[in-house]
Amino acid sequence: MRVLATELKKLLSNKIFLLIIAAVFVLNGYLMFRTANSGDAKPADYKAVYAELEGLSDTEKLQWLNDRLGEFEGQHSFSWTVLGELRDEAANIAGYSDYLDSIDSQARSMTSVSIFAKPDTFNYRSIVRTPPAYDKVRDVEPIFDVSKGIALATDNSFTDILSGFIVLFAVLALMISDREQGMSGLLFSLRRGRSYLLLSKTGALAIAIFGAILLIYAENLIIASCLYGLGELSRPVQSLNGFIGCNLKISVIGYLILYVLFKFIAMFVIGAFLSLIAVNTKNIVSFYGISAVILIAEGVAYAKIHPLSIYSIFRYINLISFTKVNEIFCNYKNINFWEYPVPLIPTSIGAVLVIAAICVVLSSYMYAKKRNLEFRKIGFKFRFGKGNKIHSRLYYTLYKSLIMQKGIFIIAVFIVVSVFMGEAFIKKYDPIDVYYEYYTTETEGEITQETIDFYDSEAIRFDELNARLENPDITSEEEREIYKQLAPTMGFYPSYERLNQIKDIENAHIFYDTGYKRAFGINGYDDDMKYAFAAILLCLFLISPLIANDNKYRMKSVINSTSSGRKSYIRRNILTAALYGFAASLLWIIPYMVTISRYYGHGGLSASIRSITDLINFPLNISVLQYIILICLLRTVSVLFTAMIMLWVSSMCRNVISAVLINFAVFALPIIIYLLGAEFMANIGFNPLLSVNVMLNEFSIVQIMIPLIGVIAVMICEIQNRK
Repeated sequence: MRVLATELKKLLSNKIFLLIIAAVFVLNGYLMFRTANSGDAKPADYKAVYAELEGLSDTEKLQWLNDRLGEFEGQHSFSWTVLGELRDEAANIAGYSDYLDSIDSQARSMTSVSIFAKPDTFNYRSIVRTPPAYDKVRDVEPIFDVSKGIALATDNSFTDILSGFIVLFAVLALMISDREQGMSGLLFSLRRGRSYLLLSKTGALAIAIFGAILLIYAENLIIASCLYGLGELSRPVQSLNGFIGCNLKISVIGYLILYVLFKFIAMFVIGAFLSLIAVNTKNIVSFYGISAVILIAEGVAYAKIHPLSIYSIFRYINLISFTKVNEIFCNYKNINFWEYPVPLIPTSIGAVLVIAAICVVLSSYMYAKKRNLEFRKIGFKFRFGKGNKIHSRLYYTLYKSLIMQKGIFIIAVFIVVSVFMGEAFIKKYDPIDVYYEYYTTETEGEITQETIDFYDSEAIRFDELNARLENPDITSEEEREIYKQLAPTMGFYPSYERLNQIKDIENAHIFYDTGYKRAFGINGYDDDMKYAFAAILLCLFLISPLIANDNKYRMKSVINSTSSGRKSYIRRNILTAALYGFAASLLWIIPYMVTISRYYGHGGLSASIRSITDLINFPLNISVLQYIILICLLRTVSVLFTAMIMLWVSSMCRNVISAVLINFAVFALPIIIYLLGAEFMANIGFNPLLSVNVMLNEFSIVQIMIPLIGVIAVMICEIQNRK
């Protein structure tokens, strides 16, 4: 117990870990409020309706909602969206017994249909097993009450992501920090320095995860209760919106307890899995690389495997799927285990327990049997085809980074992620944009009198069609035909308005510019930050170990005593960091530009950038191609600047973990916060520099000064400390 208490104390005294927890709580609270207020209906709209329904029976509540929806708009102040949503929810509650009866009747009808009535198939077996699964809840009587608060507290992805960061940093602090600080050799020699120590670390990890999950979901429930309310917690769980198909006979409070316990076990499984990777990797870069590959593979399996596929076991018995607790418990499901139905709930519970146990046992066993990771036995290795050729000092620096520190593995992971991001790129179907593309492509090129005449004639034609609609003698068939002819107006008028705005600008052209707007961050897309995040991660994992790893083994005194000296050592690392930054920017910029061109085309490259109405006030009347080159150059310079700061952080840290954590907090975390929905973060820290779009679209000198002032302040503090 003393070792467990010591490990827990060490974790809770880690300032970076406590800072991460504090940041998670603040960001999670902000995102909770933002999510609740992001839709058309606000929490106050729901509260107003719930207040009117209080004290009524379920039948009276449904009748009241139907009456309000049946009234003409303007006769009450309630949100129609809220009324419709709650009416459907109340109708489901009122028809619960009919819902259970429909399961039986549907099973009978489907087993009699030829395509389902094959006893050796998954569909038949699943249909037969479904009705008995609901036998124990047939006497349940759901109650219509507030369920929006429970949904907000338990059904959001950002809380899972933020909890994942707590798990990750807890694993780093407990499982890897001793090795990075050079303590493994001492700990391995102690009587309890092997499996007992690892089990104590695992126990401390479990306590930390449980405490974090308990606190973060307590925060969620408190915020949700303030915004919407939680309703009567003793009512059946089937009373919650979306849980009408749940076959568990428990109350809402019982489900919340079950939810927190399962969420804890799911997060602990991820922590135990990461611990197993940490035990079997030689350095922090390998740990991050292998962890990223496995988690990405799990995410792809969860997203791509169809729920009814024979491989659906890999979708549901999955680290990502385990965190989706509501999806597991909200409805009775069977997993297609190679044509045999397996109930999801007991399978998931058993799977998380078994996987957690296996990971803990394997970690303990491998940790006990492992040789000292810092002073490994030197063995003879045959190097066929290799001589004694002496290479340049830069070659050895790159060899150390790419081979010894497993940087080549990180680059391979990054390339795979880049390919995946390209394949996941989506051009959403938008009828307005379809017609807009037609008109802008049809008239592509320099604006001439012929172009103006074409648009004017189209405008007159549409005006005539609208005038015909006002004819009181028009037939319904004629009206339908006119509406069909007016359909292109949704894309015509934006292009016509654009023409009128830019026709007097020098070298202005008409061309399809939706792709450019997306690439320039004009239409609210965040592609720039997504690709910047990938580039920053590549630099972070490649550059952070460069000098920090040498500091860990106190190599500076040896390096400074060599003929190359300190200055040459620094120059080589600066050049290496610059190469990584340049490669990261190219691997970011080029694939994205190719993807944009493939989906949207690349017309109008020679036209003025002011041909895009959102950039009509851009101070320089340069071409679109020149503007693209400017953005690419600025992004490359920004990534190189970021790489240099990462290298400086690496030189200031005594181990790789500290360098990675600091660089992650400074460069990657603000991007993550932005991508999670905190849009104000686009103007904070290094985000404006990395995006470039933010600065060019809404330029402010403050955006440049904030990161520069921060860097200068840190450098001054470091100089003062050294004095």
